[in-house]
Amino acid sequence: MIGGRSLSLRLLAFAGAAIAGALVLAWAVLGLLFERHVERQLQAELERHGLSLIAALSLTPGGQPGLAARPFDPRFDRPASGLYWRITAPGGAIASRSLWDGALPEAAPPQRGWGKIEGVGPFEARVLTVVRDVQLDPGGPQIIIAVSGDEAPLSTARAAFGFESGVFLAVLWLVLALAAWVQVRLGLAPLDRVRRELEALRRAPDARLSEDRHPAEIRPLTQAVNDLADARAADIDRARHRARDLAHALKTPLTALRLQIGALDPATARDLNHSLSLVSGAVEGELARVGVETSGSGAPASETLDRLIAVIARTPDGQRLTIRNAVPADLRLPLPAEAALEVLGALLENAARFATNRIDITGAVDEDALRLTLDDDGPGISVADRERVLQRGLRLDERADRHGLGLAIAADHIEASGGRLALSEAPSGGLRVALIWPVG
Repeated sequence: MIGGRSLSLRLLAFAGAAIAGALVLAWAVLGLLFERHVERQLQAELERHGLSLIAALSLTPGGQPGLAARPFDPRFDRPASGLYWRITAPGGAIASRSLWDGALPEAAPPQRGWGKIEGVGPFEARVLTVVRDVQLDPGGPQIIIAVSGDEAPLSTARAAFGFESGVFLAVLWLVLALAAWVQVRLGLAPLDRVRRELEALRRAPDARLSEDRHPAEIRPLTQAVNDLADARAADIDRARHRARDLAHALKTPLTALRLQIGALDPATARDLNHSLSLVSGAVEGELARVGVETSGSGAPASETLDRLIAVIARTPDGQRLTIRNAVPADLRLPLPAEAALEVLGALLENAARFATNRIDITGAVDEDALRLTLDDDGPGISVADRERVLQRGLRLDERADRHGLGLAIAADHIEASGGRLALSEAPSGGLRVALIWPVG
């Protein structure tokens, strides 16, 4: 689907990948910023301890450093606590109890302010060390102050922050992906409207896509579709006129042939009349394919059936039958009145010819389709013959010979209007003819 079939999935996949990439980059950058922040916090804390050492610093006459007051932080008094200090003067050095017999990283202090050193400190732990030299008196000896702190808490805080920020960003990705899905659905909603209007255009060739209801980006598409529909309608009109001209042109020769056939012997006349019926049926079938105009709200099914039933009831076949019309009065077929009369007339005539006692006609519209069914209690059609009756590509004389021509012409009309004709066994054992048009 993502390979080009679904625009929605392609957009969602791109949005999801782009959001994920941006959030992964944000996670990495946030982790780096957090690491730098906590490192600066540790450095600031070490410098505060260094300033307190400088404030309490003094030198003995022999140049030995001393402190008037020890730093308050108890970690300086606990060996290997992770917080250390060391003061080095020309006359000796002193260090915190926490340093024990370890050593801090050696480095020359900067000329001004505090310098920063990262390296391996006492007890083989990586430490951050700040170092500075001071002079208690002008011209006095230089004294180096160094304060160190373990970087292990930084790594722990960085790992915890990375995990928690990763969880948060994963949840944020889900929220943003959902928002992207909503955005894609809303963005492609106009295309759904175009699809529905195209369905209406398929059922009603005179319908057109509304150009003012669509966004500006889709209007060129709707205009192109409307232009194509106009061209198609013009082609259909030309084909319809040519077919009608052909039908009128054939009427006179066919009538003349029928008159001439009457002078032949009965057997030959019967065969020729059969052949002429096949020619007439082929012409009618082609006219059905090009002559259907599904415009307006369609023919009223129940009213059309009542008119046909009244006609059928006067025929010898109809006088012996009970024909029940249970089609709702508001059901309308997607056919013009003329085509509906021809289709239903052919089906009713066919059913009356083979029914034994009754014909039941029902109709309904559900979520998927509009259905109209005609059930008779006649001998029916075998499964193999049902397929032959409606199979495309067969000549009319190759179709099932008991029901073929009327059903074939009706099927041509229905298929031309976007529906289909289905044959099955009726509950009474006869033939069920179902006319089905998709809806929605």
